[in-house]
Amino acid sequence: MRVLIMSDMEGVSGIVTWDQVTGGKSLYEEGRRLYTEEINAAVRGAKAAGATEIVAVDCHGAGGDWTFNSFVPELLDPDCEWVAHHPWSRYTEL
Repeated sequence: MRVLIMSDMEGVSGIVTWDQVTGGKSLYEEGRRLYTEEINAAVRGAKAAGATEIVAVDCHGAGGDWTFNSFVPELLDPDCEWVAHHPWSRYTEL
């Protein structure tokens, strides 16, 4: 089974203020960690359900160089293909 996770920071558990989702703001790093760990939880669930291929795409436009680059690389689950800092529209055509 293949699983595609299209993700955005708004709606992540623990995200309660715009400063957590806006690149360069004081709480943005905290928001990035929450975002990455929530997607990791989805990856673990997909693996437990039998997924053989998992792709997670960062669709969060945080502004500036942070746009589509909000995952925290050192926290990413190695069993998942992570797509960040890349135009993701090609994944919507799968």
